[in-house]
Amino acid sequence: MINLGQVFTKDDVAKYMVSLFNIGIDAEILEPCFGTGNFINQLLMLGFKNVDGYEIDKELFKDVEKKFKSFNFYNKDFLTADIQKKYEGIIMNPPYVRHEKIDELKVFGISKKKLKENKIFKNLPLNANLYMYFIVKAIHLLKKNGELIVIFPSSWTKTKNGTEFKKILNKHCSLLNEINIYGDIFENSPLVDVIVLHLKKGKASVLTNNQKIEVKNGVLKFVGKKSESCNLKFVIPFSKIAKIRRGLTTGCNEIFINPKFQKPESMVHLCPIISSPKNINGYRTQNVLLDQVFIPNTKYKFTDEIRNFIKKSEKYIMSSQTPKTLYEKIKKQKEWFNIKNIDSSGFLFSYFIRNDMKFIYNSDGYLVRDNFYIIKPELDYELTFALLNNYYIYYQLEKFGKKYGAGLLKIQRYDFDNLKFPDFNTFSAEDIALLKQEAKLLSFENSTSAVDNITKIISKYSSVNHIKIKQLYEEAKQLRLECA
Repeated sequence: MINLGQVFTKDDVAKYMVSLFNIGIDAEILEPCFGTGNFINQLLMLGFKNVDGYEIDKELFKDVEKKFKSFNFYNKDFLTADIQKKYEGIIMNPPYVRHEKIDELKVFGISKKKLKENKIFKNLPLNANLYMYFIVKAIHLLKKNGELIVIFPSSWTKTKNGTEFKKILNKHCSLLNEINIYGDIFENSPLVDVIVLHLKKGKASVLTNNQKIEVKNGVLKFVGKKSESCNLKFVIPFSKIAKIRRGLTTGCNEIFINPKFQKPESMVHLCPIISSPKNINGYRTQNVLLDQVFIPNTKYKFTDEIRNFIKKSEKYIMSSQTPKTLYEKIKKQKEWFNIKNIDSSGFLFSYFIRNDMKFIYNSDGYLVRDNFYIIKPELDYELTFALLNNYYIYYQLEKFGKKYGAGLLKIQRYDFDNLKFPDFNTFSAEDIALLKQEAKLLSFENSTSAVDNITKIISKYSSVNHIKIKQLYEEAKQLRLECA
């Protein structure tokens, strides 16, 4: 039996890797060797819809094609396939085939000689393993600023051919994340010496985020640098505090946000929306600057102005064939302009952080865009507001977040799962009352001193005092901003 080098990534690791993408859900994504479809499934679960995939194994191809009928799949070898399309995102677990074994794949049209005929592989050393070819071709197929996320053995970092391989990576890409990962990573595999690279095509002003992760019983735990944060002695997970989701995705903000309707009867199809954290002053949405989003109101008929707007927008989408999601809806004669309002009540948190971190009370329940997280409390509102707005949480998020250029910090959905809170069940009645009082001050009076007071109250239930945790947070934030 021919060894195709197949080692399948477990769901929890695939979920984490997909969460690293910093691209829109309308982005074109490629999975060059989809195997059992774990990455495909996680991409779908996070809302990505424009996915192409290649798989050389006929049986695996058939199984995955049946599950995900809306994607474009090809039962071909990725390395020898003539692919002209460029992608904004590529994610993969390439086959683990040593260079001595590559010629055994001749039955599939793969050999070292044939691969070397492709000029994109000319700088690879003769003893390059198969996954290196996959990574080089993936980089070749990325658009400028496109992102590649790949998991493969880390043994190359200690070899001579690895040095040459690293030169190729550095020539074409910037390294965003380098993650050493070990434990229960693959299905039925003893491989433990593994690395995840998150690369961006082109040169970028980015501070590489180095991490170590242990995977055990389906749980990813940050170790090493991530755990140097200090032991807060907190045990309550985020799921006991609140639920979380992203805000509204329109598919094309240029069309849906602030359309220039003139007639009052057209305005009934506009809904107020918060588009940017910059439009919010303080910890409450009371005096927020609002935009308008086009959401068809089923109670009212479309005016001629609305119909002309839809027709003009549709013509633009079909001629440009972007955004892809709306283009495909129009081709299938679906009403592409029908987007649904979502419940945005609760607390808001920005997807990207530059300076101060804060959770905002959406007091008027305004609709928000997908650059916000919407947090629905499972506890009393005021107590939850206090449990979120303190330096213990800010510090954890500062450490968990991914650092980008210009001092930006990206907070991913996955980072909330790693948060730990004090056991509020052990709080005294007096402390709970004080926390609620400070939460009110923070919300209504924008009193930033309330954050200090909340932190001080919570410090009774932590092994780290309120002065130290604020100092650690400020130092971590300053380090990020200095690297801008």
